[in-house]
Amino acid sequence: MLYAQNADKLTIPASNRKLFAAATIVDCLGADAQLTTEVWRDGDDLVIRGDGDPSLGSWRYERDGDFDQLAETLRAKGITRVRDVVADVSAFDRTIIPGSWKVGNLSADYAAPADALAWGENEVPVDHAVAAPALYTATMLRDALFMHGVTISGTPRVNTEPHAWQELLVRLPSPFVGHLLTTVLKNSHNLYAEMLFKRVSAAAGTPASYDASLETERAFLTSDPHVDGDTFRFADGSGLSPDDLVTPRTIVSLLRWMNHPYRRAFWWQVLAQPNGEGTLHHRVVTLENRMRGKTGTINGVNALSGIIAMPGGRFRYFSAIANHHAGDSDEAVKILDEIARLVAMPTGSNARASDPSFELQLAN
Repeated sequence: MLYAQNADKLTIPASNRKLFAAATIVDCLGADAQLTTEVWRDGDDLVIRGDGDPSLGSWRYERDGDFDQLAETLRAKGITRVRDVVADVSAFDRTIIPGSWKVGNLSADYAAPADALAWGENEVPVDHAVAAPALYTATMLRDALFMHGVTISGTPRVNTEPHAWQELLVRLPSPFVGHLLTTVLKNSHNLYAEMLFKRVSAAAGTPASYDASLETERAFLTSDPHVDGDTFRFADGSGLSPDDLVTPRTIVSLLRWMNHPYRRAFWWQVLAQPNGEGTLHHRVVTLENRMRGKTGTINGVNALSGIIAMPGGRFRYFSAIANHHAGDSDEAVKILDEIARLVAMPTGSNARASDPSFELQLAN
């Protein structure tokens, strides 16, 4: 232990909460799993059934042409007329916004509702969230079909109850879950975190729910990383909720678990890297080869936690969280970054944190 202050105090972690969600997602879904959106024909209706894939139609994964390709595929199958376009979101329950989110955030793109279907990350210009993601997805599919010459005689609608549709036409697989987690952790994307976290509790005949996913997460965290159940309480999957609480010591414990030699290579790929893609792109850039971490920012909260490679193959772990501050957020970020640089300096040495000789050799 180099330093501790309020290490066992429950704090609002902001997006540091995503560390725990990501660990749970990998444990329950698997990093090499894919989520599959299905397209069915049911009489004259066309049904798109969601599986919790947040990347459908996302520019981030070069999938904004998904529905154009789907329309061409359906025409090649001889489908030229459709009545209703149905969005089936029965895989998730109807709580698509955590009740603890602040009302003032709900129209923003970072507070998009998490349903079993999303299109284009549930965003519309300018930086606003789609209020009804299932209906929006059905509408976008209808429009794509129309633009590719398919006659639409009905309307877009939503189905929320499990139903045995007649004929499976197409499967649309997501990128691997491990790849999607780079968006969760590097870019700190709330929708990806919420959809994947809620997807954790989806089971045959039982819609996924926040309550079930939170229960599953608690069972995992207390049994595998052996986190003390009294040191955390979460209310969503992304950290947008001010009701999320965790101690800094517990964050360090989880980072140590992630950095076990058996797991290190994966987590060093998906955590944020200084001078790399995501929220650490312009921060602590001198630690580019030595640090992986997670940022966090909501009103009055700034957080930075990370793993730092040290000489001799050792590692240091830290979690610095500022709560309830009324100061400038940019100034708080500068202080947190300076803490990371100080943690990176070898004890009893004048070596600089930017010394390029301290580079991590990742295990395969």
